[in-house]
Amino acid sequence: MKIAVLSDIHANLPAFQAVLREVAESGADQIMVLGDVVGYGASPAECVELCGELMVRGVMGNHDLAALIIREEGSHELPRGWRSSGYLAGLVYAAAQLDVDQADWLSKLPYTREIKGASLVHARFDDPKDFGYLEKLEDAEASLEILAERVNKVGFCGHTHKQEVFHRPSAEMVWESEAVFKIPADTPCVVMVGSVGRTSEKDKRAAWVLWEPEERRVRMMRTDYQRVDAARQIFEADLPAESAIELMTEDDIANLGR
Repeated sequence: MKIAVLSDIHANLPAFQAVLREVAESGADQIMVLGDVVGYGASPAECVELCGELMVRGVMGNHDLAALIIREEGSHELPRGWRSSGYLAGLVYAAAQLDVDQADWLSKLPYTREIKGASLVHARFDDPKDFGYLEKLEDAEASLEILAERVNKVGFCGHTHKQEVFHRPSAEMVWESEAVFKIPADTPCVVMVGSVGRTSEKDKRAAWVLWEPEERRVRMMRTDYQRVDAARQIFEADLPAESAIELMTEDDIANLGR
């Protein structure tokens, strides 16, 4: 069995579509999304619609929740200058773009979910609704303690937009290559799956994970996509330039005007 674990799509349709093509080629039996389907990017409705069409299951992300709140309550409480903020503008845009069915799909996402051999959350297991960041081992310790008490001791998270692995120093992970490893039985481990649509890493390809529960194997995946197309869509949607620039390498930026 293979399970594709994706996170932080952030309304980046070119990235999402490219990853889905590789997921299909991988032979994955299921697709899971760890939240933040919307935000920043130009295609929130299309990305949510695609999740629904593919019967993707997932968990709630902070951008998903915030967009739903704005949709419900309106944007009158937003601070001045929100139009120049990639974060806030992306949320307001998503709230306006989603139709009733798409918003309903988002609203039904739980904060945690169990899959074969693993647990899922957007940010952290010790407080799934707080959306705190796991950026170093000390941050992950509380989540590792929780996972140590569960049958499923492997946990997948997103939120940081980085691919990382957190485990206790005594754990002996079995690395088969730079991007493929096995997690020993009874070993609590937090796997940060990275971001499909807005990576914070130098490598600007879309990041995701392929989980093989029977073998307890994790494959850290990278998928190239048309980043310039995604950036152009952001400009065309009149969203802040920072949301487009964040997607691209220096070469991509040089090619933007061509």
